[in-house]
Amino acid sequence: MAKLYYRYGTMQSNKSNQIITTHHQYTTQGKRCLAYSSRVDTRSGYKMIKSRIGLELMCEYITDNIYDEVHKTHMEEEVHAIVVDEAQFLSKNDVMRLSDIADYLDIPVICFGLKTDFRNQLFEGSRTLLELSDAVDELKTICQYCNKKATLNMRLLDDRPVNVGESILIGDEEYVPVCRKCYKERLELV
Repeated sequence: MAKLYYRYGTMQSNKSNQIITTHHQYTTQGKRCLAYSSRVDTRSGYKMIKSRIGLELMCEYITDNIYDEVHKTHMEEEVHAIVVDEAQFLSKNDVMRLSDIADYLDIPVICFGLKTDFRNQLFEGSRTLLELSDAVDELKTICQYCNKKATLNMRLLDDRPVNVGESILIGDEEYVPVCRKCYKERLELV
């Protein structure tokens, strides 16, 4: 039986590199692996997953018809796995359809994304993946300011931490991974 996986981490925890590597492992073995991302994150370009170390992977965007699209593709030529980037931006319905792919088409679905936003609140996609996934793995990195494990994302504005604003602000340099202690201490200075 195929599973729905969620691999989450903070900013700079190697998520995009991991998704590209996972895709590569399937395809170098001659197995078909489909890559998807959320329409929300366009910072790497149109239908592109790009890691900070320069690796790139073309992808498709998740649509409301993802189940039917994958089913049709799978009937034409077997699909061995699906990888999904920026899964935190998915809706609850998107995640439900991905779980249907694992359950009814017997295709493993491996989702990568953030767990929480810069205010430490769960994204809708993350919440649903944490609720429904068969396996949840944390991708780890270290705090920007100390040597502890980073568990939170801090948004910076003019190099100063902020904890107000829209939940989604697509960017890269605006965020740093931090531990809980540094998160609290730096926000107190604001």
